Amino acid sequence: MRMTQTIAVWATATELMATTIFAALSDPVLVDATSRAKHWETVFTNTVPLRWNWVTNAESATLDIEGMDTSFTTNVTMAVSNVVWHVFESASPSSEELYALSLTFFDHNQAVVGVQTARLAVVTGAFGGTAVNAVAASRDWTNVKANKVFPYDALWTVSGTNAAAAQVVIAKIGGASQTNVFPDTTGYFGWKIRNSGWCYGTFDLTLSFVGITNMWSAELMRALDGTAVSVK
Repeated sequence: MRMTQTIAVWATATELMATTIFAALSDPVLVDATSRAKHWETVFTNTVPLRWNWVTNAESATLDIEGMDTSFTTNVTMAVSNVVWHVFESASPSSEELYALSLTFFDHNQAVVGVQTARLAVVTGAFGGTAVNAVAASRDWTNVKANKVFPYDALWTVSGTNAAAAQVVIAKIGGASQTNVFPDTTGYFGWKIRNSGWCYGTFDLTLSFVGITNMWSAELMRALDGTAVSVK
């Protein structure tokens, strides 16, 4: 009996020791518990698993993915609770995109019984190393050639906890103006500049948040496509 107790105690001690060693060797894992954080909206791989729970009375669903330049729609049945979305072909993206995802559930009469939505951003800085241009006067900071995805976060300022919504205003000098309001105080904004009527010119962009006085501004320029030749 005593021998049995000794073996049991030794086995327990060995198990605890192994658990302690394993815990000591484990790498820390960053867990972002903020449901509105941009980490949840950022794509870090070219394949993204999409999972969902079926709503009550739903028998079918339609998944719509709408980007600035691309769109995709597929129908799913109750036998499916997840799909793998192949976002782009290469290991890293060649352009930036902001996608709006919508999963609409239907009952047996094809009536809508629920909708689930999400936003996902593809930014080049999320893949591998990112080139940093430390020259403040560089043209790279002010020139824009393609669709761009911009992050925003009210916590960039200490008073950001009082923010209620975000607002981005795009104003073309001598042209049109567009105001975009977002209910979240952190996320991404996609500017579709190609094939959208903005054409070419100089643009003033301002970012502000309802409830705080801070405002961020930038002046961007889009030149004509192609090669310019000067003859003297």
